[in-house]
Amino acid sequence: MLTVAVLGPTEVRRDGERLPLPSGKTTEVLVRLAVEAGRPVRAERITEDLWACAATGKNTLQSKVSQLRRALAEPGLVTSGKGGYTLNVDPDSVDALHVVALAASATASRRTGDAAAALEVSTDGLVLFRGEVLVDAGEGDWLQPHRARLEEVRLGLLEDQLAARVDLGLGGDVIGELEGLVAQYPLREGLWCCLITALYRMGRQADALAAYTRVRELLVDELGIDPGPNLRALEEQILQQSRALDSAGSRPTVRAGPVGNLPGLSSSLVGRAAEVSAVHDLLRHRRLVTVVGPAGVGKTRLAIEVARGLTPPGGTWLVRLDAVDTTTSIPRTVAETLHLPGGKQMLVERFTGAETVLVLDNCEHVVDRVAELTSELLDAAPQLRVLVTGQVRLDLDGEAVYQLAPLPIADSVSLFASRAAEIRKQFVLDVETTASVEEVCLSLDGLPLAIELAAARARSLSVQDIARRLDDRFALLQDPTSRRPERRRALAAAIGWSYELLFPDEQRGLWALSCFADGASLNAAEHVLAALGVPEASVVDIVDRLADRSLVSVEVTPEGAVRYRLLDSIRDFALDRLRASGLVDDARAAHAGWLAEAADRCDATVRGKRQSDCLAVVRAERANIDAALTWSADHDQQLGVRLATGFGWAWVVHGDGVAAATRVRGTLQAAGSLVTTGERATGLLLAGWLETSAGNLDQAEADLDEALGLVKQLALGHLRADAHRHLAFLRIQQGRPQDALELATASLTVYRPLRLNWEVATSLVIASYASIMLGDTTSATEAANEARQLLTPIGDSWALVHADGTLGVIAQADGRLDEAVVILTRAAAASERLGFLGQAALHLTTLGQVEQRAGNTQAAIETLQRALVAAGHSGDLRIAATARVNLARLVRASGQPDTALILLEQTDRWYRASGGGDGALLTRCLLASLSSATGSARAAEQLASVLEEALRTGDAEVQVLASDALARLAADRGDLTAAQRLLESADDLSSGIPHVLDDLDRIDARLARLRISNGFDQPSGC
Repeated sequence: MLTVAVLGPTEVRRDGERLPLPSGKTTEVLVRLAVEAGRPVRAERITEDLWACAATGKNTLQSKVSQLRRALAEPGLVTSGKGGYTLNVDPDSVDALHVVALAASATASRRTGDAAAALEVSTDGLVLFRGEVLVDAGEGDWLQPHRARLEEVRLGLLEDQLAARVDLGLGGDVIGELEGLVAQYPLREGLWCCLITALYRMGRQADALAAYTRVRELLVDELGIDPGPNLRALEEQILQQSRALDSAGSRPTVRAGPVGNLPGLSSSLVGRAAEVSAVHDLLRHRRLVTVVGPAGVGKTRLAIEVARGLTPPGGTWLVRLDAVDTTTSIPRTVAETLHLPGGKQMLVERFTGAETVLVLDNCEHVVDRVAELTSELLDAAPQLRVLVTGQVRLDLDGEAVYQLAPLPIADSVSLFASRAAEIRKQFVLDVETTASVEEVCLSLDGLPLAIELAAARARSLSVQDIARRLDDRFALLQDPTSRRPERRRALAAAIGWSYELLFPDEQRGLWALSCFADGASLNAAEHVLAALGVPEASVVDIVDRLADRSLVSVEVTPEGAVRYRLLDSIRDFALDRLRASGLVDDARAAHAGWLAEAADRCDATVRGKRQSDCLAVVRAERANIDAALTWSADHDQQLGVRLATGFGWAWVVHGDGVAAATRVRGTLQAAGSLVTTGERATGLLLAGWLETSAGNLDQAEADLDEALGLVKQLALGHLRADAHRHLAFLRIQQGRPQDALELATASLTVYRPLRLNWEVATSLVIASYASIMLGDTTSATEAANEARQLLTPIGDSWALVHADGTLGVIAQADGRLDEAVVILTRAAAASERLGFLGQAALHLTTLGQVEQRAGNTQAAIETLQRALVAAGHSGDLRIAATARVNLARLVRASGQPDTALILLEQTDRWYRASGGGDGALLTRCLLASLSSATGSARAAEQLASVLEEALRTGDAEVQVLASDALARLAADRGDLTAAQRLLESADDLSSGIPHVLDDLDRIDARLARLRISNGFDQPSGC
């Protein structure tokens, strides 16, 4: 057995005996091949990496390879081919590759609690490092990423080794070493976790907390960030003196990045440790847990804290229902939170996979509809758990109800003191102050929101003053005759007390912000306040004072944008006061008007260099847009159409699909005869494109047919060209490339004379893709290149990435696989960076096909799995279907027919439910082929039907694959003549579509040929 060691001076051993190696470039060539052992490395890449002069390197590379072969005494160890030179050894025989697997194994053992195994494996990995890595490989730039990666692996092994020693009770032996390491690598939080845990277990709690303080201050000073979740959880356990830290082997679990949408809490949760633990335990044993209690008792905060302690594979998702009204679909609201199109059925499919936790927050006003949805989801999805908050239970079988009580007096005082100290640094809780705080907290019944609002006044009032003011109004808090809900009886007085202390303009500030369903930017608040008679120059001061009084929270996004939010109870209270003022329609109209102006800007700029600004608007304002559309449907239907069509293309770029199309059609329906024919046609064209992008082809066809009918009534050539372009996009998805090309070409005849460059470019991209499907890569290349030339000065990132991706597909079709990999990798990375997850999924799907054709099966599988994830996140189910089909073909070829069958059955169900389209017939073909290989009696009949349809539609790829499968069936039953005839027919057809199929795709053909060559012994299998 040959081993290669490069984690130090280069060594090659055969069966333990060291082989002498030539020094200089020969050894550098060995190292270059070793770091990619088992895979070809192109000669051009080697010469570029190892020789400053590429021409000289090319002339000498062959001689250096010959020297290396002689040194290894086995010429077959270094081979050359079309892909380049390959070192033919098991990757595990190269220490730099083997150590990566050891690192992964050590981390896995540590996460599963097997500290002994983690210690053993990490120690084995660290032993492989014998000095400076890749030391004999020269000093080329190519070495830097490899050295950086291997250094990261070494440090990861070191962290795992030290953590395992701490877990095994050896923390006292490593504290000194850890102190030195955190000084050397101060930003590695894993080392700090080990040090803090070791200190705590040695009885040095103060030192452990001091260490936490050091790392927190360092992270804030150096990077401007807080410690990560593992460090924060560790601090909390130390402060609580958690039993989990008392014994060896129970160090807090290192968690992967959380899946879901839980927000980070802006302040600590005081006095709820027991409640968090109790609800967490209930949720471990029951699938439905409802936390009930009065408004302001802290149900939402508790639920989020419980959810943050859970890490189910499918994620933990928070759905806020406070903005939902009787006209809003609960399933759609939940689906949109999870970035899914559609409603209930999509949720069922999503939740039938990995274990998922769904948090439904503030359900009391829609309890019956939430109960109905929850019951259906739990029945259909055994892996789902639901945590509900509200004032009443759902009253479902199996529901565990947890009654959240107000805080006891000691915790109430702690909460008040904590919040007051945040407001006024000089606040001190002495004996006299404690008595007054207790009085305030008792008066407020221990309700956290009321306590926090009272504490907010500590900026300008003493605790004694706060207590006296509450005494004047406390009768409202305990009014037994009130018929208002408990939320209003418990909190209206506390919120009203704060509200009545405001100046009139500050009150109007709350009115304005209450119109926003999900917070407001400063510009938006200014716009609504102006409609309420507040001067623009005063707005900043008003919002600042409201924030100071804890009535408004200020949120700063990672991009530096500021949003102002109201607590839910304060928002409801302010909205009631706005209604009572008689100005609610003025404020709502201003709210919708501000969004309409934003929609106009988006419509004008989303196709250019300000595209990212438009996407930021539709992401941040989604809930506000929906609220404005709801209001417009009743009060200003034409404004609703303006909103929907203005944001329409931004929704296309963002990948909002079905949900956005539904919004557009809803506004058109509400407006009725108030909109012009042109406006209705424009809206339907948008809806059709959105439905097409989401794979809802039947609805897309209906929308676009209606739009085309309207367009024919108008003498607007560019609108008819728009209809042709959108229909061309639909025809691509339906697998009708000739129709798509004709429609795209028709649109170009209108766009070109008008010099509508963006429209020309997008039609060219569609035409290019249609040409690829038709096998005309020359025309496809010309169209894609022209599109890119037009789009570059326009600056439409979304369209540019599409054009780049098309060039990658063309390279694949022409057999330029290395070039295709580069282009598609770049296009996928750009899509992910820009937030175009649907595009990323498309390019990753194509990249997976290219990698498969290049013979890199494992890389192809991993890429297609990434494509599925991206498609799921974006809601692009058509791309997900394509990725599943390609993945099924790969896993079948790698000997996993059961997995392939599951993937194909899932995809076939989706196509049948979505109106078919490009890929539907191929899926049926592959499914029938696989079923025949596993013994299905109807498979031959199904394949014959598929072949007949493929002949009728001209689908050459399916004709070849169906013929291959029928040939295999014929060979299995002994009819070798029929099998040979079918194969010859398929071979003839396949030779004309090399851009679509190659020999790797034709699994059944290979099996049939094998069967023919062997004669009739036994079935060929799958």
